[in-house]
Amino acid sequence: MRNPIVILHGWSDNSRAFKVLADFLQHTFGAAVHPLYLADWLSMHDDINYADLAEAMQKAWLALELPTTPQSVDIIVHSTGALVTRHWFTRYYTANTNPVKRFVQLAPANFGSPLAHKGRSFYGRAVKGWNQPGFQTGTAILTGLELASAYTRSLAQQDLFAEDTWYGAGKMLATVLIGDTGYRGISAIANEAGSDGTVRICGANLNCQFLSFALDARQHIIPGSVQQQASKGAIAFSVLANENHSTIVFKGRNAPHNPLTQSLIRQALMVSDQDYQLDNAQSFTWQRQLDALNPPENWQADPRSQVLCRLTDQHGLGVRDYFLEMYRTAGSDTRFEETLYREFLVNVHAHNDDPANRAFYFDLAVLQRLKQDPKFQRLYLSFNAQPHFKPPRQPVGFHAVAANATAGLQIPLVQLAQFFKPFQSVILNVQLQRVVADSVFTLTKP
Repeated sequence: MRNPIVILHGWSDNSRAFKVLADFLQHTFGAAVHPLYLADWLSMHDDINYADLAEAMQKAWLALELPTTPQSVDIIVHSTGALVTRHWFTRYYTANTNPVKRFVQLAPANFGSPLAHKGRSFYGRAVKGWNQPGFQTGTAILTGLELASAYTRSLAQQDLFAEDTWYGAGKMLATVLIGDTGYRGISAIANEAGSDGTVRICGANLNCQFLSFALDARQHIIPGSVQQQASKGAIAFSVLANENHSTIVFKGRNAPHNPLTQSLIRQALMVSDQDYQLDNAQSFTWQRQLDALNPPENWQADPRSQVLCRLTDQHGLGVRDYFLEMYRTAGSDTRFEETLYREFLVNVHAHNDDPANRAFYFDLAVLQRLKQDPKFQRLYLSFNAQPHFKPPRQPVGFHAVAANATAGLQIPLVQLAQFFKPFQSVILNVQLQRVVADSVFTLTKP
C-alpha cells in the first residue's frame, strides 16, 4: 500500500479544478492511491497570510487523522501551493520528522510570480478570463508571492539553506516540473520569456545559490565578508515543452499538451531514496533519468536566471533607491555596457513594500554571445545608491563608483557560468557602507 496523496492548489483556485488530475492518479495507481485528498484553502481573503494557512493546514491535517510519522504522505502542489506546503512543514516539523515523502511540485511559485504585483484586474483578465474573483484578492498572499519578497527569501532559509538538509535520500524526495510555454489568445498579455505564463522557470526551481558580501564606502569588498552556499540536498528539476501554467495540471482542452507530463508525474510519485543518492559529481539517478527522458536541449524556454538582491547599509536598514551597475573595465565602454543593460538585463522589479528587495532578470543567451568577445575577461557588479554623499549639501549617503574605477563584486569569466546558471536563482545579500559627514553631529566647548 502506497502513501496517501494530498493535492494542493494555488492562489485563486480550488480543489474542483484538480479532478482530472485526481482521476488520472486513481486510474494509474488503482486501489494503491487510496486515500487521496483534495485540499482547499482560502486564497482570496485579504487578511489571511501564510502563517494562518500553515496553522489551518496543520489543524485540518490532525482533524482528518492524516499520518504524521516521518515520510508517510506524498503531496502534489501547484503554483502558490508550494509556498503554503513549505511554510507548513518547516513550521510544524523538522527535516527528520517531516511527514512528506514525495513532494511533486507542478509549476511552483517558489520564488514568486511576475504577475503577483499587477493586481486582481490584470491577473484575473489574463489568467482567469472574465470570471474574475470578488473584491478581495488575497493581499497578504500576493505580497509574499511578489517577486523579490522578503517572504520567499525567508522561506528559502528555512528549508534550502537550513542547518539540516530537508531534501534528498532519506528525507523528502522533491521533483519540480514546469512548462516552457505561455498562454494563448488574450491571456498572452501575461506571458514573459522564460516562464510558463505565470511563473518564471528559474523562480520555480528550488536548486539555487545564496551569496552575501559587504562593501566599504568606496565599494571594495571587505575581506572575509564573502559567503556563498548552494541549496542543500538533491532536488529533481525538468522543463516540459508545450505546457503552460494551467495545462501542466491537466486544465484546458486536450491537456496536458506534452505526452511526457503524465509519465513524469507518475514516476515522480514512485521514486525511492536510492534514486536520490548523490554521487561524486553531485548528480543522482532520478535527475539523470529525467534528463534522458526529457533532454534539456528539447526545452523551448529561453535560458534565463534571476538575482534576488537585498541591499542594506551597515546598520541593516534597507537601501530603497539603487541601481545595479555592470561593466567589464574601468572607463568608457559604452557599446558593451549598452548590450549589458538593453539585452542581458531584461527586467528589474523592486518589491512594492520594500524596494530594497529587487529581482534582476537576465537573458543568458546574450551573456553566451558576449563571452565570445576576447576583451571580456570579467564582469563587475556594483551599486549606484541614493542619496549620493556630497557634503555639505548632502551630508549623508553613499559614494558612487567613479567612471575611471572598478569596484564591487568581480566575477572572472570562468566563474560567470556558476553565478548565472540557466533556470536558477541567486539570493543575494549586499551590505553597502553609508557615509555620515562630521558636520551631522558636532561637540564644542562653551
